[in-house]
Amino acid sequence: MKEDTWFSKKILIDRRLVGNGQPVFIVAEAGVAHFGKVEKALSLVDLAVEAGADAVKFQIFRTDSLISTEAMDWKARLSTRELPYEAFPDIKRYCAKRNIIFFATAHDEDSLVFLDKLEPPLYKIGSGEVKNWAFIKRIAQKGKPVIVSTGMYTLKDVQRVVNLFKEANNPSLMLLHCVTSYPTRPGNVNLATIPAMSKGFGAITGYSDHTEGIHFPLAAVALGAKIIEKHIALDFNVPNAQDWKVSCGLHSLSEMVMQIRDIEKGLGDGQKKVALSEEKSILWARKSIVAVRSIATGETITEQVLAYKRPGSGIAPNELDNVVGKKAKKPIGADTLIQWCSLE
Repeated sequence: MKEDTWFSKKILIDRRLVGNGQPVFIVAEAGVAHFGKVEKALSLVDLAVEAGADAVKFQIFRTDSLISTEAMDWKARLSTRELPYEAFPDIKRYCAKRNIIFFATAHDEDSLVFLDKLEPPLYKIGSGEVKNWAFIKRIAQKGKPVIVSTGMYTLKDVQRVVNLFKEANNPSLMLLHCVTSYPTRPGNVNLATIPAMSKGFGAITGYSDHTEGIHFPLAAVALGAKIIEKHIALDFNVPNAQDWKVSCGLHSLSEMVMQIRDIEKGLGDGQKKVALSEEKSILWARKSIVAVRSIATGETITEQVLAYKRPGSGIAPNELDNVVGKKAKKPIGADTLIQWCSLE
């Protein structure tokens, strides 16, 4: 797949640059972990802030607009996790107070209209909108940065989204590899999709995680993910709920953020060279040419009287041909480093 260069490689989100050469954009997915309680929603914001996330994301929906009577079990489940529209301006203000980016996924048409009034710095399109091209097109046409999760997508579906954003002349598309399974088993994660999508579609690419633990988000960063989205929760082992199974609490989210920042530092520039921190190791870790027995003054040096040993403060082994055949200018002791000043 030939690399597409149409999309922005860096995108400004509320004074925060996201993309190439920038720190990973870490999104704490609060989702519906508030269970319909505003106080818990604010506590989820606190969790995200204290852990060091860059943004916290919620889900906005009206259950009756999202789910038909064909799925009454899901209708009953989500109705208890619905926050009223009136709660979100307060949540947004609280995020501003706590200096964390607020945004949300709108899951139905009315909720999208409401979300527009909040003037979010970016939009998130959930994986469930796959093939809902008119809805995606409407968001693309807003001209703002948009993150699209691609769970349940085929490559052809991702290409359709890419085309919609090009048609809307919106270069601020960000794609998240995602597997819509709670929890996603290791054999289904398919992290190699991240660099493949990045190269193939040219958009900023990241990873929305639904696995247990934090090791797959860390691996995603090592593979080039520029955005990491991870669910957070205050409550665990909740009956008839699934997000908690793949969520971080304060301790594990803090650990994930810290380790992502360490990995960023460790990725480097890709150029193989001697690190500054290695230079002091050269003296003790490298080897030098050593006399295996005493060598008398005037004796011609042969390979048979030489060996390679630490430390590295003598003549390097690659200089062997320049040492063999020379004569000793002075006695050289057994098991001592050969020095240029000892040779004629």
